[in-house]
Amino acid sequence: MKLTSLSLAVATLTVSLMSAGSTLAADATPAASRTVITQADQLPRRTVTLPKLPSELLAVPLAELQAIAAPVEKNLLADLQRYDIQDPATQREYYAALAAMAQLRGDWAAVPQWTAKGRALQEKAGGKLTSGLLTDLLSQQRAEGRDAAWLQAEVQRRYGALPWADVQAVVKANKGGIETFNPELIKGAFQSQVDAVAKNGQMTIPEGLVTAIVNSRMQLELLAANKQAVVAGLQAVIDAQAQAVAKPDIWTPRTFAIPATAPAQPVVVGIWDSGVDLALFKTAAAKGMAFDDDAKPSPHLLRPLGEAQGRWPELRAVIKGAMDQRAALDTPESRAFRAKMAGLKADQVKAFSEDASLAGLYVHGTHVAGIAVDGNPFAQVYAATMLWSHLNEPFKPNEDRSKATAAAYTAMVQGFKKAGVKVVNMSWRYGPSAYESAMAYHNMGGSPEARKQEAQRLFKIERDALHQAIAGAPEIFFVAGSGNEDNSADFEEYIPAGFSLPNLITVGAVDKAGTETSFSTFGKTVAVHANGFEVEAPVPGGVRMKLSGTSMASPQVANLAAKLLALKPGLTPVQLKTAILDGAERQAGADGKPGRVNLINPRKSAALVGIAL
Repeated sequence: MKLTSLSLAVATLTVSLMSAGSTLAADATPAASRTVITQADQLPRRTVTLPKLPSELLAVPLAELQAIAAPVEKNLLADLQRYDIQDPATQREYYAALAAMAQLRGDWAAVPQWTAKGRALQEKAGGKLTSGLLTDLLSQQRAEGRDAAWLQAEVQRRYGALPWADVQAVVKANKGGIETFNPELIKGAFQSQVDAVAKNGQMTIPEGLVTAIVNSRMQLELLAANKQAVVAGLQAVIDAQAQAVAKPDIWTPRTFAIPATAPAQPVVVGIWDSGVDLALFKTAAAKGMAFDDDAKPSPHLLRPLGEAQGRWPELRAVIKGAMDQRAALDTPESRAFRAKMAGLKADQVKAFSEDASLAGLYVHGTHVAGIAVDGNPFAQVYAATMLWSHLNEPFKPNEDRSKATAAAYTAMVQGFKKAGVKVVNMSWRYGPSAYESAMAYHNMGGSPEARKQEAQRLFKIERDALHQAIAGAPEIFFVAGSGNEDNSADFEEYIPAGFSLPNLITVGAVDKAGTETSFSTFGKTVAVHANGFEVEAPVPGGVRMKLSGTSMASPQVANLAAKLLALKPGLTPVQLKTAILDGAERQAGADGKPGRVNLINPRKSAALVGIAL
């Protein structure tokens, strides 16, 4: 179960790490005697029965919430003693959860010691420098009784002292998230989503939601009164860098376009996504195939907006405003977006959230398609549309639905074969946790452990069908986006990102300077990286927008594969994958040694297969 993305973004900024006593207890057991955890499903599941609705707990006396949180904190510490968790992102989640408990107790003095421990688990340059910094400052302010003016000055001083090239994306994203912070947004998200979990479960909820309650309560306690001070401090840092030398663009020189007069052959590119406005592209003879959210065939290759059609200009402006805000761009759209978020009331959050989700799904597939065929006049688009739901309430998992989804996957790949598709982009992913969360929402599946097992069983039906379908199409090259959760694709068992197949490659995201983005998911199966930050492409109707995500990085690799095939039609998927991997260049990590970013070089890959540019 998740809150709105904006609520989660702010929660990440304001959470602290564990107290000194808690950490010593967590580290007391030698690693050799702990049970090794290599996948998320191996972790225990527990529930908590609440005395009040989650939204009501956002306003109760702190002592009342402390009583609910205390046993949860004890369980988290016991887990860290019992388990050797092999995933740094999951370890950070544990530390953040324990930190929220420490904040709830007012253990401000211990926070700086343990934000350093959290930073040690960061693997990205920006995270290593900024993780926990705002938490340190907010905690110091509370411990010392400082005012907002002090906080503003300290934010400016501490962030301003960091190397701008490494932290600029994080600073801008943090400013954008905090600037749109609105207590009514948090309240509305709880009322429309988290309260539903409690009501459906007769007030018994997954234990992890207690941490969400504590996190959000601490946002309201620490950030609400300091929002303007923090924003002003971060803005001053950004303004001071207005004349700074921009990060070098090493991405654009690597790319190439195929002239329309080149001796090339048409290549059909499948966009397995949320729908494509085919009027914007050259298309294959067979236009595509679509399935609705229940995995039933649909005639709609582009998602219908329904009653929201008349609001499309407004919704498009919301998306652009959100993107501009995150990039710290002062545009009319970003100003309107800030005003919209700041003015939302709790009873408006559900409708706004669903509208934003609908708009996001509406633009996503078309934007991805635009990236996949850019600079390739020989590319033809085939729409492989999945009309996923935009509603806050999740589906009810069951065996019939999973079998229908499995059949849809098989049918989709058969459609690719019949249409002569040679490259397929898949900018989507999910794991068994999606089913577990949906079952928890609807109070399905029995005990937490039984629910976990049932979610795994249903997920396996779909995973195996998708794996078999892709493996059974060795003549097609599949490209998957890794994810945007800054976690491990294999630990979370994401599909298709977690697959290891000779005709599939998984892609992470960097910016144009080749720096791994703060959001990009990583892992053993993430083989290469491409630009996925502020990538411009069309949305339905033809207006061009800049969006970010591994969804934008993956079609960069599909774009390269399609260009190689247009110029060298005889290349097999295995040969394509080899050329892409051999052409990629390992980038240096924060320590100067070869890191995990393996940046593709389209020009070099083309040369490796004998294409002269």
